Amino acid sequence: MFTLKHKFLSLKNLGIAVEYFPGYTNRKVNLHSLDVVLLSFILRGTGRHLIENEEYVECGASLAITHYGQRHDILTDKDKSMDVINVYLDLQHHSLPVLPAMLQPVLPLLLPLHPRFAHRLNRIVRLQLNDPQPLAQELFAIQRELQAQAVGYDEAVRLHWKLFLMQCCRHVLQNGFVAPQSTPPRLEAVRQLLDETFAEPHTLDRLAKRASLSRTSLCRAFKVYTGKRLFDYLIERRIQAAMVSLRSTDEKVLTIALNCGFRDLAYFNRKFKTLVGTSPTIYRRALTQPPELPIVPRYA
Repeated sequence: MFTLKHKFLSLKNLGIAVEYFPGYTNRKVNLHSLDVVLLSFILRGTGRHLIENEEYVECGASLAITHYGQRHDILTDKDKSMDVINVYLDLQHHSLPVLPAMLQPVLPLLLPLHPRFAHRLNRIVRLQLNDPQPLAQELFAIQRELQAQAVGYDEAVRLHWKLFLMQCCRHVLQNGFVAPQSTPPRLEAVRQLLDETFAEPHTLDRLAKRASLSRTSLCRAFKVYTGKRLFDYLIERRIQAAMVSLRSTDEKVLTIALNCGFRDLAYFNRKFKTLVGTSPTIYRRALTQPPELPIVPRYA
């Protein structure tokens, strides 16, 4: 695993770093993982994106979000090159911008908030883009601000990062994600239903009826498809939604728990601590207090 948290000062201070690789070429497979979340933004070029034992053809502009610790590599076609922007994120120790209400629920589907929430289908999340320039402009702006470190650069980085995420979430609402390989329609329909209506009560009978499967068959097939038991998947989706609310609102913990589908505060607190490793209150406190930035001296 490559360690990047100590390579980029901005990862420590702001939770984000950006690198641009124009004319990138790679012909030899070298699967590798990082200690941060990786966004691979391919502006131009063709090739293959490998993630563990899966392979995606890259043709045109695309954005791939790789979960914590996932082994991946990007190969370019023979005699071809790519223009790639890498974005490195430390989402465990830094807050996310508050997005408009319609976009905010998309964030936990787009970005992995914690390593514990990885499953077979979100090891890599991909968007296919028609026009990469609006997103690229925001990332290049972040890179310039981080390099220049002019007065107020930290706030400028946060603003450009927010605009980038808003555009990504809009794209997801309008176009969805690139479908995982070998997607069984009935199981994917159940998974999407849980993603979209996680706060509603769900019963195994109703979900099995929707999938036209027996209860036992649905449970078994869903575990094979996602790597998670069905109701574990639902609980984790609710916890991730709660994490976003804890980061971005001042609502009471009880209100957040109820809004995310929990009917018992004690159960919510217990599941949150089991999955995230800390209580909701401590998690909120840690993620809503921005770190102090060091003063960078300037010399003539």
